[in-house]
Amino acid sequence: MHRGFTLIELMVVVVVIAILAAIAIPNYVGLRNRAYEASVKANMHSAHAATEEFNTLAGGVYPGDLDTRVWEANPDVPPGPVGNLSLAGGVRVPPFPPDALLKPHPGFKNPFNIAFTVIENLLVAAPPVPPGPPAGPQGCVYYSSYQADGTTPGVPSSPAFSYILTAYGAKAPMILVLP
Repeated sequence: MHRGFTLIELMVVVVVIAILAAIAIPNYVGLRNRAYEASVKANMHSAHAATEEFNTLAGGVYPGDLDTRVWEANPDVPPGPVGNLSLAGGVRVPPFPPDALLKPHPGFKNPFNIAFTVIENLLVAAPPVPPGPPAGPQGCVYYSSYQADGTTPGVPSSPAFSYILTAYGAKAPMILVLP
């Protein structure tokens, strides 16, 4: 006589698998979002390094926006190979042009969606609040610059004296406050 599984035994197996899936899937989503946010923080640190390099080249001032050239921020630096450098060179998604200080590493992309913007200007009062979904993309790094009195530069391509990098993570803003 052939003996198989009873309907009750099969139902118990299905219920056990469903319980295990109900536990595992939320954990997977949470781990994935934390990994994405770690990637965004790495992008923020790359933007920080490029901004500090700009500061060194421009004689102690920061760019007013992502496209400010070194010679625009500091007229003592003539236009040329160094003077024409900017943070992003007019580009918001890699690859960046040769005159951009942002040098994309293989992971320099928006981890939530590679078609989304990776870096953008956010010239607003301090502290800046990055636009989250649906107003702005998750994973985008926002550059905000400020004058000595705490206001944003009134004219594009002007020097700034401090900056803040922010990003919108999986569910909330992430702020990296620098000089």
